[in-house]
Amino acid sequence: MIKDFSNNNYKSKIRIKKDYRRKKFVNPYFSNSSKKEAGSGFNTKLYLKIILAIFLVYVIIYSDLFKIQTIEVNGAELINQIELEQIVDEQLNTWRWFVLPQKNLLFVSKKKIAEAISKKYGLDNIEINRGWKKITINIKEKISYLIINSNEKLFFTDKQGIVIREVPEEEKDKYLGEFPILNTTQEINIGTEALSPQMVDFILRLDEKIKSFNIEIKNYESGGLTEVTLITKIGWRAHFDINNNFDTSIENLQMVLNQKVKDQNSLEYIDLKFGDKIYYK
Repeated sequence: MIKDFSNNNYKSKIRIKKDYRRKKFVNPYFSNSSKKEAGSGFNTKLYLKIILAIFLVYVIIYSDLFKIQTIEVNGAELINQIELEQIVDEQLNTWRWFVLPQKNLLFVSKKKIAEAISKKYGLDNIEINRGWKKITINIKEKISYLIINSNEKLFFTDKQGIVIREVPEEEKDKYLGEFPILNTTQEINIGTEALSPQMVDFILRLDEKIKSFNIEIKNYESGGLTEVTLITKIGWRAHFDINNNFDTSIENLQMVLNQKVKDQNSLEYIDLKFGDKIYYK
């Protein structure tokens, strides 16, 4: 028997039989909606991952797990250790990029802490180390040689004339008789040169020499780049130029005090700025 495939009725019967044999019947008009319904279920794993990620961020950044709880300072001698710790603590209580706490060991900026300390003190060296819930500040102070009095504020300088730090009000009495004091009207900024190294050296040598004569010194005044005035406690002044020979200036001072002046209480000044030309009153 020959099958006539050109017959449309026969083709439809074959199609019906094929559909009948399929295990699943799909309505072509609702195929898209069925897929959407299958994919719209609650993704438990995804939400758990998100919650876990948020929890880890909180633990690492905002919990006490990595929070700095101890500040240790080593090497502070003239510098007030409590004051230095307060500077560090202020930095730790700030935020990086407004979201990351500096108090977190992982995000603390050692550079910013060092800059904050350097604005307050002149140091030879500063080293900052992180430990478990602790930050350690190791400093090496510059040696203080002179105190500058500017508008009733006292500042230490090193031998180069660089301003090291301000003397706290409660420590003034402690250092006033220990260091030479230079009065000035210029504005003082920590870390800048307030006077030349030559001026510092001259004042230190002069202070030591005058004290050996049992003359009580009140303070010194700067009269310019090269001029310095010694002021005694009884009131008379001695004017010096640091470019002159130091030994010659001291010899001329002694000569006036020993040979020319009978009563130092009546002396107003001795001008030694002009070499062997000495003026006094």
